[in-house]
Amino acid sequence: MADIADHSAPNVNPDPLDETTPSYSDFIEAKRDCPQFRILIIGRANAGKTTILQKVCNAKPGTKPIIYDHDGNKLRSSWFKKPTTMRGEHDIQHQITYPGSNFVFHDSRGFEAGSENELQTVKEFIDVYATYGRLRDRLHVIWYCIPLDGDRPVSAAEMSFFDIGTGDVPVVAIFTKFDAQIVKAVDELKSQGQDLESAWKEAPQFALEKFQQQYLNQLKKAKYPPKEWVCLQDMNKPLNQCPELTDKTVTAIDDTTLQLIFITTEANNLKLCTKRAIQ
Repeated sequence: MADIADHSAPNVNPDPLDETTPSYSDFIEAKRDCPQFRILIIGRANAGKTTILQKVCNAKPGTKPIIYDHDGNKLRSSWFKKPTTMRGEHDIQHQITYPGSNFVFHDSRGFEAGSENELQTVKEFIDVYATYGRLRDRLHVIWYCIPLDGDRPVSAAEMSFFDIGTGDVPVVAIFTKFDAQIVKAVDELKSQGQDLESAWKEAPQFALEKFQQQYLNQLKKAKYPPKEWVCLQDMNKPLNQCPELTDKTVTAIDDTTLQLIFITTEANNLKLCTKRAIQ
């Protein structure tokens, strides 16, 4: 598979490794062979995927992504100007990145009722990319985005994804728009007689507990539940770089070398790098 970009890897040493130790040598060799980190992001329209990618890549809102086809050929700039409805079906093989980033993303729509073909496409993609010989070509992590601003965040069709299995590729469930659950919690607490100030104070914890009971427990009953999960809120705020997501992603990865590759790729998350450096 052709390289899709040749961005320089960030000069970050997130772990206290001495250059003479085998672990340091192994990491340097692996990083040289795998300078980019590959993620499949899944989610229905308006799930907040674009915002997540921009923040993880430290790109400003409105920054156009750089998209390559399966063979590493950059798509023409005119492709980006076409409305979504003119692009046809999502091509999961397309490789998406942002200027200056070493992340490579593949995008898939979320699964709706009657979308068996889309689920099959994703399954085949994972089966192939999870077994490539070279680390640089493999799929490293899956992010599954589920917005919480609807009445039923996890549909039966979406639950079907968590029954197919993803091999050694860990899945992180990202529950976006948690703000909507907090607003609902405020209304419920007010209906129970609380004043507005105390309702807003207690709403985040109240919303989290209800979320865990109603939605997270549903995912945990799946045949292959996500390895980690995270709730995101206030993603509209420019300074929010969703450090919770990057931390949970590191935790979901079992391989230490791959963890370090992710951390050095996510160099804009200095808090994460510092945290791992002192462990």
